[in-house]
Amino acid sequence: MRTALSVAIEVGLWWAVVVKLLHLRRTPDDLPLRAVTGLYVCLALGPLAAMPGLHDLVEDAVPGLSRLLLNLLTVTATYCLMAFYGHSVGGPGTASRLRRRLIGLLTVQAVMTVAWATAPLPVRISPAALENLDDRHGAVFTVAALGYMGYGLTYAFRWSMVYARAAGRVRLRTSLRIVSVALACLLTACLTKAGVALALGVAEGLTTDDPVLVGLSRVYPTLVLLGTVLLAVGFCYPAVASLPGRIVRSGERRRLHRRLGPLSQRMRDAFPHLVLSPGGAVLPGWMPWTYRAYYRRVIEIRDTMVQLAPYYDPELATAQGAVPDDAAQVRLIAVLTSDALRRKTHELPVPHPYPLPALGGDDLDSDARWLARLAAELERLERQSAEPVSSSTSSMRST
Repeated sequence: MRTALSVAIEVGLWWAVVVKLLHLRRTPDDLPLRAVTGLYVCLALGPLAAMPGLHDLVEDAVPGLSRLLLNLLTVTATYCLMAFYGHSVGGPGTASRLRRRLIGLLTVQAVMTVAWATAPLPVRISPAALENLDDRHGAVFTVAALGYMGYGLTYAFRWSMVYARAAGRVRLRTSLRIVSVALACLLTACLTKAGVALALGVAEGLTTDDPVLVGLSRVYPTLVLLGTVLLAVGFCYPAVASLPGRIVRSGERRRLHRRLGPLSQRMRDAFPHLVLSPGGAVLPGWMPWTYRAYYRRVIEIRDTMVQLAPYYDPELATAQGAVPDDAAQVRLIAVLTSDALRRKTHELPVPHPYPLPALGGDDLDSDARWLARLAAELERLERQSAEPVSSSTSSMRST
């Protein structure tokens, strides 16, 4: 059961890494996002060496190395957390403060590595275990790591609470509240473990068999596990909470893409030089391929409608009469577009073309919906124009 839970958490952390890397690809200059991505990478890499199979391989090579790597990555994750809030708070001294904290991180990691390397083999295998905290190597290793983590978590917890109260958006506020609870769990775990280590080093006659210390040492891994999971959930909450809406929008875009297919093909046949290359620089590079196809189709149709401007017949527009509502406007544009495509095929521009009104949506999706209505109206007009021909053909055959 414990192994299955560890695997599930590890899979969830790597999923979060992939999500953040995709976000970072879209906005590579986003410094807070860089810090969060680094945080998730550290959280995902840390337990990797302790996974079944890989743990035995690492321990057979260098006993205790998996524990050292886990703790080094944990304090690095703490620095990434401070960097996230440091970049979010901003200010003129941000870069210098983060440099000082980075120097502190490297110093703590050096102390931890020296304490681990000089410790006896049983201490190296598990330097932060309760039975090893009465050894000076284990005590130095644990206090150095937890001291840096306690400082970083306190800083992050303070700003997380401030942002949670000030956030205007519901999802962001909920996300920061979850992160605050996670940081509180991790900070409590650090203080508990550091208190046990200091008590063993200071109090005389206190042993690792003391029931109070044993109870506190058992609380520590539970709080760390809970805090790590909540931290991952908190930072991913806005993306996860918006996932149902994104799925609905993705389905609508696929349907619009299909509905615009016939109109897009007619436009491409009329103006093949306006067809956008799938890998062209016009399209943003961060777009998924499905959205890029949808984006291309809408943009190509709009570009073609602009190129049809010399072929819109004003007499045909006048013959349609008044356009009192939106449906009538769509019908007018459909009639003009159908005729303009015919004129373009025969290269018959109009001397004084009709100025097409600027109709459509305010964004890409609403514009695609309007173009889908136009495409449906064009298909209806084509069916109507084909009906008399098919009827007369049937009459001739019966005669």
